[in-house]
Amino acid sequence: MTVLIDNTMATAFMSVPAREGWVETATPVKIAQGLRAGDIGEDDVALLPVPEATLLTGTHVIDRSVAVIQDGVGFVAMRTLVRPDEIDRAEIHLREVGVSGEVLARALMAPYFGIEATAYLRGAPATDQSDVIVEEGAAALASAVPGHREDLARSWFIWTGKPFVSHVTVVGVRALATNVDEQVDTLRALQAAGWERRRDVRRILREETGVDADALVTVTNRMRFSLEPDDQEPARLLVERGTRGTEFGRSLPAWRDQIGASGTQAGAGHD
Repeated sequence: MTVLIDNTMATAFMSVPAREGWVETATPVKIAQGLRAGDIGEDDVALLPVPEATLLTGTHVIDRSVAVIQDGVGFVAMRTLVRPDEIDRAEIHLREVGVSGEVLARALMAPYFGIEATAYLRGAPATDQSDVIVEEGAAALASAVPGHREDLARSWFIWTGKPFVSHVTVVGVRALATNVDEQVDTLRALQAAGWERRRDVRRILREETGVDADALVTVTNRMRFSLEPDDQEPARLLVERGTRGTEFGRSLPAWRDQIGASGTQAGAGHD
């Protein structure tokens, strides 16, 4: 069994301690940029983007112990040359945005911003003159950029009253028959070490990406790293409202703590 972690700025409080060797673990830990459902074995434990979890309803369950919740501010932003309410239709350029950020943008684009997306483009040339650009990480937190910036976690909170759940931990159903808590505890230990040494994590991120220091502190101080019962609804809303037109499903795997108590079997998928 392996513990896998999607490597983004939002997951840095887990990935940096693993990479830097701050926690001794008996379980192998793999850090992967753009972690996909297809990278995860049926015995694995993984911290992965919420949309990818929709592709694992038959093989995995969600464990609430470790997650990434961006509460009212976050690492995904939309930039426009004019006010968003002045744009009727536009191509949406996704510039180094993970699938959670893409699904968040899709969920908000028409219902919240009133923009009809003619296409969502990855890899297509995007310049600062493009009508709508969605960015993630250091670029999303940069303030000295012409035009208008919308923090999409903030927009999501205004629209739904909910935080943005970008990553969840999934546990393979086959692994439930073994001592899978050891693997889940590895993720917990990494997160605890990352938060205890959060100044070091932020310093490393600044050195590696040039991210704005004040913006980084603002976002990370509002983050949470485990799923409370109330966080189940925003995760459900994200996939329900944002995955249309994508390869992802519109329901999530079962929740590990609800199996048995509710009689629900893993793989049924929960809305």
